[in-house]
Amino acid sequence: MAEQHNRRYTDRDDGQSRQRISSLAFLLAGLLIAVTSVSLLFVGYIATQASDEQAIRNERRLFHTTLADRERLIVREMAAIARWDMSVEKIVLDFDYEFVREHVGSLWLNHGHNRSLVVSGEGRILAETFRDYTHISNRSLSETPELMNLLEKAQTLYSKNRVRVPGGYSYKSIQSLAPSEFAAISFVEIDGKIALAAAMPIIPDHETVRLPDGEPTILISAKFVDEPFLRDLNAQLSFKEMAFSRTVTEIQNGPGHLVNNIKGESLGAFVWVSETRGDTIWPTVVPVILLLSLALAALAFGIAWRIGKLTTSLQASERQNRYLALHDTLSGLANRLQFNRVLAASVKNLPAKPFAVIHCDLDEFKAVNDTHGHAAGDEVIKTVAKRMKEVVGRGGLVSRLGGDEFVILMRTVTDRKGLRELSNQLIASIAQPIEFAEGAEAEVGLSIGISLAPDQGADGEALVAAADAALYYSKQHGRGRMVFSSDLPALAKSELDESGPEPAIAAGAASSI
Repeated sequence: MAEQHNRRYTDRDDGQSRQRISSLAFLLAGLLIAVTSVSLLFVGYIATQASDEQAIRNERRLFHTTLADRERLIVREMAAIARWDMSVEKIVLDFDYEFVREHVGSLWLNHGHNRSLVVSGEGRILAETFRDYTHISNRSLSETPELMNLLEKAQTLYSKNRVRVPGGYSYKSIQSLAPSEFAAISFVEIDGKIALAAAMPIIPDHETVRLPDGEPTILISAKFVDEPFLRDLNAQLSFKEMAFSRTVTEIQNGPGHLVNNIKGESLGAFVWVSETRGDTIWPTVVPVILLLSLALAALAFGIAWRIGKLTTSLQASERQNRYLALHDTLSGLANRLQFNRVLAASVKNLPAKPFAVIHCDLDEFKAVNDTHGHAAGDEVIKTVAKRMKEVVGRGGLVSRLGGDEFVILMRTVTDRKGLRELSNQLIASIAQPIEFAEGAEAEVGLSIGISLAPDQGADGEALVAAADAALYYSKQHGRGRMVFSSDLPALAKSELDESGPEPAIAAGAASSI
């Protein structure tokens, strides 16, 4: 009896131990589920916050870029009138009401400018336009103090860019200037309304007239920040419920763009409802949390591993797509898109960092295709690309624009002597025989045209066109040589001098180069 009694207690103790272990296991499982759930909820919250913040930052950048485009557009519309010899004659030198009414008034008719003013060098308002009505006046701009700072900024820019010429004064070419370097642009308050305004001096465009000494005559024009303005601005943005608020004077982390006048005083803000992505994350996160909680840690690790693999795969795919978007698939060189991006960036660094555009074209490449086939032609392109990169090195960007056409943007060698030596190396390297797998070989040549920046200008397209013209001359006059675009006028004149008794034919040939 005693043994049986002892055995029953022993069994009960073992059962209690197993129950405690089971409870502990359930407790640990519950804790694991809770920790997993809380961790994933926290991750979801952080992801939501980061997504929302990134969405707002992207919207702000997009708005800033779009607003800057609007500012440049207003200046460009004004420049059609303010930068014109006729405007200097009819407004600055001899005020012509009909001319002012027709042309300054066109800023409303053609571009929707709500207010435009012509202000003399003494700060007197000579004319004002209100929609389609032009009013001639002779009152001081100080009666409109919100525009005085804009006028003073425009006068300062004028003094900076004005140049003395025989018979008076002229103005620097605005082609190489940013709008903010020759026009004052700011938000202002006019007649109780907020407006985007710009002020720029009336200056000649072809220098057939001269500006007098003293302060300039200024054209001021403004667009009210009203429903048409917001609608036009939001046509590029597609923001939700975009509006302008006079009461919002500070923006923390939410969507919006604060507006100040030229003195830095707050006038209000553009506000909108952000298209954040937080609400779309939770429907995905919550089911995953439930599933991972039921499956405990093993399933959580599995999903995390799977997500990691997927992220790695996406990153690899993105890298590959980015590479394919910027490189020529046959040669591995930069393609036209990458070349244009690098060219635009290099132009922005002028004149501090000069560069050269080297346009190259293979000679006798068609004969290779005709004789050996297109596979051999592809092998020639790849070999030429390799040789070009070896000669140019890290000091320039070698690009293939298509076919047998290559272009090099050279930044480390920009003097004529160095470029001539580089061209000779390229020509010599490309001229070496190219062997194919079957034992056959081919020979091709290289013609080169070069333009220099900023010597030949600071416009990317113009520099490429100049190098192309030099390349064309090289191809037409012997091939296997290089020509600087800056030498084309002298070369054309030399051809005219050598043309003998048929000057008309020689002139035509020179103009076609």
